[in-house]
Amino acid sequence: MSKANTIGALILGAAAGVALMKFFTMPEYEKEEFLAHLKNRAHDLLDDAEGTVDKVKAHFSEIDMKPKEAWVDKLFVAKRLLTELFGSERRFLI
Repeated sequence: MSKANTIGALILGAAAGVALMKFFTMPEYEKEEFLAHLKNRAHDLLDDAEGTVDKVKAHFSEIDMKPKEAWVDKLFVAKRLLTELFGSERRFLI
């Protein structure tokens, strides 16, 4: 694994750890609200499966066009994809 990939994996792992820690420290009603939001978004994405697949393909092709060393840019594209798929006006975790 290259140095850039190692750093990217560490950053991604740390972000996931912070998100999990934040989730488990939420009050129970916020957890339920957050999970309901994810469930509703997943149903919306499944209802428009073709559009969802097109969005994912477009973002992955953008990631593939980036140079191998541009892992930060690739992470921002992945973040934009997740924000488009699951984002909302209200920021639940971080």
